[in-house]
Amino acid sequence: MKYLDFKPKTDIAALSIRLFLGTMFFMHGFGKPFVVGMNIVVKGFLRRGLPEWTAYYASFIEILCGILLVLGYRTRLAVLLLFPIGIGILVYHMPFGWVFHNAGGGYEYPQLIIVSLIALFFLGGGKYVFGKT
Repeated sequence: MKYLDFKPKTDIAALSIRLFLGTMFFMHGFGKPFVVGMNIVVKGFLRRGLPEWTAYYASFIEILCGILLVLGYRTRLAVLLLFPIGIGILVYHMPFGWVFHNAGGGYEYPQLIIVSLIALFFLGGGKYVFGKT
């Protein structure tokens, strides 16, 4: 299988994961204040037993770190800031079961986010970046 015989392209892998996570987190963070509305988001956080400030923190960090990941700037720092949010997403969806199409969403997608964050932390930003990883 000659088509499988090539050197790993870790820079392309890092870029792919960065663009996926960066875009996903940016859109989720942007959607909180500008699409859903922070009053509704805060109520949802409060229903889950989280303090009000965590809703604002999550939105801000998702927007900021989403941009950092897309640019490849301070990739590992962005991952570290996003990791607690990934854990929060997982904890939020755990009661709904494994499959994401369950009512409330399952937790396999949040697990994918966490594993992707871990992989990106160890890969770094790759060579297609606008700063140090």
